[in-house]
Amino acid sequence: MKFFNNTLPIIVATLFIAACQSTPSHTLTFTPPASNAIFNTANQAAVVNVTTRDARSQSEISSYVRDGQLFKLSASPDVTALFQQIVQQDLNSKGFRVGAPSASNTNVIVNVKDFYAKVDQGNLRYKIDAKIQVEINVQGAKGNFSKNIGSTRTTEGAFNANNDEIQNVLTATFNEVVKAIYADQEISSAIRQYSN
Repeated sequence: MKFFNNTLPIIVATLFIAACQSTPSHTLTFTPPASNAIFNTANQAAVVNVTTRDARSQSEISSYVRDGQLFKLSASPDVTALFQQIVQQDLNSKGFRVGAPSASNTNVIVNVKDFYAKVDQGNLRYKIDAKIQVEINVQGAKGNFSKNIGSTRTTEGAFNANNDEIQNVLTATFNEVVKAIYADQEISSAIRQYSN
């Protein structure tokens, strides 16, 4: 009886730890790559206010069913904060000054339209379709400009999808979109053209 009393807490603790480890996290983390743009002193005349809006139809970035349970995944930082950081970082590295609305002569509005990985699971295979789409609007006293930047990616594999596979395909898609934003010159031209 003494043996049973001493081992019961160990068994309960082991089962609790195993249960915690088998529950997947509901959050995927994203870290944007750094911008490598060339600083252009001619852009210093424009003071830009950046506003990012979440225009998606759902708040989660993916969802899937495992063992009859629905798992909804979210992003950390959230997608609005991610693209706010990316666009501000991009404009700063290209020589623009980012300021408050009252001090700016140009507004850049970023609408996050898609940031989602659709998961289809069968008995033996899964398929993940990732899509990220942003619309970047430049609004100045002399005119407006709008551009869509996005990417899609698909991956397939055996058995059931998990957080790692979803993270991998979303990260690859996300990095493509960020690189496209960093490489873009039309937005910079529009800011220079339409600012006061």
